[in-house]
Amino acid sequence: MFYLIIAAMLLLFYIFAAPKNIRGTMNLVALVFLLVGLVIILVLGFLRVVQSPPEIWLCISMLVVEIWAMRDIYLMPKSDKLRIKK
Repeated sequence: MFYLIIAAMLLLFYIFAAPKNIRGTMNLVALVFLLVGLVIILVLGFLRVVQSPPEIWLCISMLVVEIWAMRDIYLMPKSDKLRIKK
């Protein structure tokens, strides 16, 4: 709760009292905080995906193999014996 109050005070200072030369610095600091937050969220999301059950990984790997197999079948050259001549 303490940090929330400090954040609200900094936001109000930025909006109402900060001079122009400090606003640029505060924009950079805010950008760094946003980037660090984004990296933390991405790492935690990746760890959550890695901790998923093995059945999901097996299903995903089977789907990848199936897609590759279907692609190979589609790209196979057509045989002259199988073509119907009109």
